[in-house]
Amino acid sequence: MLTKFLSLVLISLSLLTGAPSVSAQSNDEAAVTQALESLRKAMVAKDRGQFEALLSEHVSYGHSAGRIETKDEFIKVALASKSVLKSLTFTEQKTQVTGSNAIVRFMYNGESELDGKTTTTKIGVLTVWQKEQGAWKLYARQAFRL
Repeated sequence: MLTKFLSLVLISLSLLTGAPSVSAQSNDEAAVTQALESLRKAMVAKDRGQFEALLSEHVSYGHSAGRIETKDEFIKVALASKSVLKSLTFTEQKTQVTGSNAIVRFMYNGESELDGKTTTTKIGVLTVWQKEQGAWKLYARQAFRL
């Protein structure tokens, strides 16, 4: 009888101590998803403040053509671009959070206009996020042609 009781207590404790980590993981996944959505909106709006807030000081931002930019380089190019994003969606998102790091893979689907000419872009993207002082920051991004 005592053995059954102890087994029940141990099972209950393991379930209770496991619940917060599952909940925290879900909360972190939601927070990373929100950070990615904020980045998408910042790209459409060309919002320097959001870029500053969302990108790590150490970000390595890789484009599908092979160009790699630092935080300052990315912001400068994004703000100076004469191209206007007409639409931008991130689809097929897959998020994996491990501690203070997260990986998000997705499809970048954009339509932009430059000098009256419309261009459609569909590329794959891998991003790495890191939790810095309680906020998720983009640490690395690499786009690739499909």
